[in-house]
Amino acid sequence: MNTMSPQEQDLARQVVAACQTAIGRALKQPSQAIGLARGLGAALTSLQLVQSEVAKGESGARAVVDHADALTRHALTDVLKLSNEPAAALAALASVPAVAPATAPPESAAPLRPRSASGLPKFGEVSHAYIAMRIGRDGADHADISILELRRQTFLDVMGDWRVDEYFPSDLQTYVNKMQFFPANVTKRAEMEGKNTVEILEANKNLTLKPMAEKTMRDGYAANIRTMARHGIADHNYRDPFAGVQLTYPAILRPSKPREGIGTDVVNSIFRNGVSSGLLDEAMLPPLAKLTSRRVGLLAYLQGPDIRQKHGIWVAQVSGVVLVDGRWRRVPIKTDESMTFFVLNNFLVEIGWVDWARQQEGWLFAAAHDHSDPSKYISKVMGRLLRRSGAQAGEVFHSLRGDAIDEMRESEVQSRARRLQSGHELGDEHEKYGFRALKAVDCKRLAEMPLPEGIDWSVFKGLDFDALAARRRGPGRRRG
Repeated sequence: MNTMSPQEQDLARQVVAACQTAIGRALKQPSQAIGLARGLGAALTSLQLVQSEVAKGESGARAVVDHADALTRHALTDVLKLSNEPAAALAALASVPAVAPATAPPESAAPLRPRSASGLPKFGEVSHAYIAMRIGRDGADHADISILELRRQTFLDVMGDWRVDEYFPSDLQTYVNKMQFFPANVTKRAEMEGKNTVEILEANKNLTLKPMAEKTMRDGYAANIRTMARHGIADHNYRDPFAGVQLTYPAILRPSKPREGIGTDVVNSIFRNGVSSGLLDEAMLPPLAKLTSRRVGLLAYLQGPDIRQKHGIWVAQVSGVVLVDGRWRRVPIKTDESMTFFVLNNFLVEIGWVDWARQQEGWLFAAAHDHSDPSKYISKVMGRLLRRSGAQAGEVFHSLRGDAIDEMRESEVQSRARRLQSGHELGDEHEKYGFRALKAVDCKRLAEMPLPEGIDWSVFKGLDFDALAARRRGPGRRRG
């Protein structure tokens, strides 16, 4: 069935007629044959180049693909000028709105490859088993589960679902290359709702939406796919399909913004705004992070019984699992050292926070636990507090923790003690030898560390912690 429009059919006839005219002219006047042949050859070469590059889809040369119509028209013009009636021939060309070859449709999977008779499971099955294992281990409501499901689906959509021994190491590089057009925070973009991965990549091929960071691709997407692909090795005895591949990353992927210390003026603003909020989390989590160097997600899980004395110094130590509404739940920790106790600076004793905390039976920051993911919720709250306090792009809440580690270093607290206090993994085997706990001398030094200069610590004196803890954040975002 002929699907060409009448204008396209007319143009095709004009091109054929022009070529026949040129051949006839060459036969009658051999002296012109070489020139006519060169002209037709150059036009044909241009047309073949356009068709070849357009057929490659996203991998086609952009200089050709993006100007395919103009290049095709130029080549056809050279041919149509050879017509007996060039004016009519060129008019036929002008009447066709698009003369370039159609762009290749987006790929829904990787190119076909030799099929394996091994009977091994497909990636979809192995990756599904991995996520099921994670659900069994961490719970279906764990924040990682939805992220893993999204990343698994992107690989299936882009590379296809093959048996695990049918992938090549280079397939992971192909996946990374294709995913460079995947927007950052895609699940939060209404315009991408309902689209599959290939459609999203096609919609953002001009990069109108900001791409993800290189770190997100490297430590998130690519690392997760590697882990999922290896999950069935023990049960099914196959090689790691992506073993040995050294990934390189497209230049368009954004470098992560480096974190930086928070200036004294901004710290003062954070402290003042936190106290004036009338909310316990905004008032006390910033100074706790500044003075203990612990992650905010861990501090949010502190309970009254976690506060105790060690070597005559007040310390805190979160439980690995906690009982919530009759169910035991795991506290979000990143390293074994996160489970160790950490020292509370004497300033927290002086302002009465330690005495108040010890009297509480449950969560110290109870408001955070009104939400399904306390750590995620409190991170967002702290982010908003920093922004309205003047923090710049590289100044994040985690910077308070980094500042505390720098201050310990300046106070000549030894490396092992710094790592244990901050909950970081211990370094070499020498550091790991012995008890994984702060010694008495370290506890004393940390408790007595002088407060950083230039900061107005007086805003924390005389606070009514009961009133702060009782207040709840209203609906909507606070303006500031």
